[in-house]
Amino acid sequence: GMEAGCYARLWNTAVAQKMPDNPFIESTGHSLKMRLPRGKLSETEIEWHVPEVWNAFERNRARAYCIGWTSLIALNTWLAAMERLKDGDTKTSTKFEIPKKGEQVGVGFWGAGRGYLTHHLVLDRGAVSNYQIVTPSTWNASPTDRWGQPGPYEEAVMNTPLLEESTNPKDFRGIDILRAIRSFDPCMPCTTHIQSEAGLITREVNTCACGLDG
Repeated sequence: GMEAGCYARLWNTAVAQKMPDNPFIESTGHSLKMRLPRGKLSETEIEWHVPEVWNAFERNRARAYCIGWTSLIALNTWLAAMERLKDGDTKTSTKFEIPKKGEQVGVGFWGAGRGYLTHHLVLDRGAVSNYQIVTPSTWNASPTDRWGQPGPYEEAVMNTPLLEESTNPKDFRGIDILRAIRSFDPCMPCTTHIQSEAGLITREVNTCACGLDG
């Protein structure tokens, strides 16, 4: 399935080589070279390579590199804004009139922390008649489709080797399965159902603050 996440964003940017000009980032076709300018620490150069194997470790590693990548995009955008201000361009917004007649359909795309995010809106004579959000976790947690293609979570779990050792099925925690799912940073509570000869064992594990109690 198609994964949505900062790791997918780095992969696409590295391979496509279609990133807007940025003096701090270079897309090579197989990696992203990033120059972190001097701040409290000395100037540093780092490079993220498209991995040969895609797994939980690589998702988490890419997430760490993405912090630098996102920061450098923000820095370059801020520097461009400062140049606009120097030229006297102080406008920070564009006036928009909401259509009052007929039906209007719009969509907004954004790269959120967990991955790709879309907002879908329908206006009927100026009033919202339908509004939907497709979150990154909706992409990643999607089930097997009508053509038999598993969702990203499903595909990740199916290809995860189980290294946990236990002599009693009831003591099996499914930690390797949980690590695979958690590497997507899901915005949802996670429950692991393990089918063994002893029957169905259920483990409930909260994977993010969304599922924490009081």
